Amino acid sequence: MTSKKYLSNKRTAQQTISTSPAIKEWVKRYVNVKHMKNPNDERYKSISSFYNYIMENMLRLFEKGKTIDDLKRVEDKKIKDFFDRFTFRATIPLYEMVIESNKYTHFSFEFNTRFLLMYRDFFNSEVKSHNFEDAKLFFDKIRTRYATTTVSKDMRLEIIPSKKNGPAKAILEFIGKFKNLHFENCKFFAAVFGILGVRVTDFIYSPADYYCRLDLIETDLLFKKELAKKQRLKLIKENVDFMVNYNRVLEEKDKYLWMNLSEDNELFISFKSKTAFNKWIKTIENDLRIFGRQEDFLNKILQFFNKLHWLRIENIKDLSFRIDPAIEKNPKQKQMLVDYLSEHTQITQNNGIYYLK
Repeated sequence: MTSKKYLSNKRTAQQTISTSPAIKEWVKRYVNVKHMKNPNDERYKSISSFYNYIMENMLRLFEKGKTIDDLKRVEDKKIKDFFDRFTFRATIPLYEMVIESNKYTHFSFEFNTRFLLMYRDFFNSEVKSHNFEDAKLFFDKIRTRYATTTVSKDMRLEIIPSKKNGPAKAILEFIGKFKNLHFENCKFFAAVFGILGVRVTDFIYSPADYYCRLDLIETDLLFKKELAKKQRLKLIKENVDFMVNYNRVLEEKDKYLWMNLSEDNELFISFKSKTAFNKWIKTIENDLRIFGRQEDFLNKILQFFNKLHWLRIENIKDLSFRIDPAIEKNPKQKQMLVDYLSEHTQITQNNGIYYLK
């Protein structure tokens, strides 16, 4: 490599390069935005100044042993610092298995309050009001975090400003590498758009290709300085509902529907036969005897029937409970409950409350 010390620093030589219209427009947009933010910064005085700065500093890095492949691993420091506060390392196959049961669980604002609010603050600090060039650059930085990683293949955001002062629209395409992780990331982005004030108007998902497309539209919340918590929470729920809804759940494994049904105390599990009842009660009983303590046996058995919604525990310490009215009216189910408990203890009753001794 020719040593730079023998060459002039004066910018008089011209270098012609060919590039795609997309790259040309990207550079132009980037330089314009940076120049507006830092008008005295010589690096962004012109596209020529920017190219010269980039080429000179890239060559210096190459002379220090860096390669072009190293550039792919460069991440914006603000983005890195922001996400590092909420990121942990996990074994992907294990985490993929763990979050499978969470697939159709709604995105919890309470659990993610700090992260979502900081995400909104970060967006507001980087993007000026109604400046979609800023928004595009912000996303390009986010893209360095999510695109082409060990869990995702690519990500693309197309922003379509309105020509008649109407709301801007956008399309997010996101391709993952792992089934459950990708679906969780789709929910995550829908929630993030909600906290920012962007509405999801459609969701296209291909589980075979791990492909996600979100159609988006700006709302009045996007550049609103006030938190407007209720409106943003409503928007988060509406956005995530495109992914977490019974139209999708009913096409999935039974467990996702049953998980939701189990939270409704107006329902109860009914066994089709005494054989089915015996099969499950023996399985529970065996695990209690192997892994539990004998003095906790009746306590755990009551918890089992409580989860079937056959009874409501009054006081777990004195093993008192009420039989659910629906079971009281179902002689077959009630008899199975009473017969089983009678095999292991004595049952007494007082004013509708049952006690085990």
